[in-house]
Amino acid sequence: MVWRILKYIEHLFYRRHRQGRRIHSPYLFDFVHHVIFNASKGEVPVKIQKLHRELRNDLNLVPAGTPGAPSSADKSENRTVRSFVRVSSVSRKQGALLYRITQWFKPEMIIELGTGLGISTIYLAAGSPETPLHTIEGNPDRAEFAAGVIKRCELEGVKVHYGDLDQKLNDIIPDIKGRFVAFVDGNHRYDPTISYVRRLITTVGEEAVIIMDDIYWSRGMNLAWQEVISWPEVRVSIDLYHMGILLLRKDLHKAHVKIKF
Repeated sequence: MVWRILKYIEHLFYRRHRQGRRIHSPYLFDFVHHVIFNASKGEVPVKIQKLHRELRNDLNLVPAGTPGAPSSADKSENRTVRSFVRVSSVSRKQGALLYRITQWFKPEMIIELGTGLGISTIYLAAGSPETPLHTIEGNPDRAEFAAGVIKRCELEGVKVHYGDLDQKLNDIIPDIKGRFVAFVDGNHRYDPTISYVRRLITTVGEEAVIIMDDIYWSRGMNLAWQEVISWPEVRVSIDLYHMGILLLRKDLHKAHVKIKF
């Protein structure tokens, strides 16, 4: 916990490019100004916001056990939906960012590693409802719950895959064609995270956006982030502290940006 606090202070100290200032790339400026800071005033659909609020207050139990790293804040055998959504799901602010990313990028496919209860899924899907979305969850109870959440939002292009993330990702990768957005939130450990991102990057054609969640969740996750942004395929990385965004497009100049979001 102390390490994370120190890293956050460091992030605030070294952050730059508020509202896109001092960014010379038109593509990157557009992303930072219009997507991250929402200069276009895009609004998440009301039904998504309403359902998220309902789940943040839902006291029903959801089994906690799942593959991957456990919650550092709630280690109980059974957790309420409220606890899971508040501690282990994206916040409303982060969800709105996922919505704006898919709305802006207009991908041909969306991939999510780590469905959880489906909160991030509905934001990703709502931003580009005509785009096929494949989301993978390792826990059957959560996968079933997430499917119900998605159905309530009437998002018909979403397919929830239950099973081992490695195997299911291998099954999906051959179907990835063209531009895609990927949200990596499936296993907060160094080796799996590196493996997932590496496999996704090998499929990139002309352009892609990969979002890595919780890049300061642990030393291992931060080490994975630092390694990934050093890869030559990663043209631009944007460090928002809670999330890291990779812009994969060959005509972009190498840049690493820290932003207080």
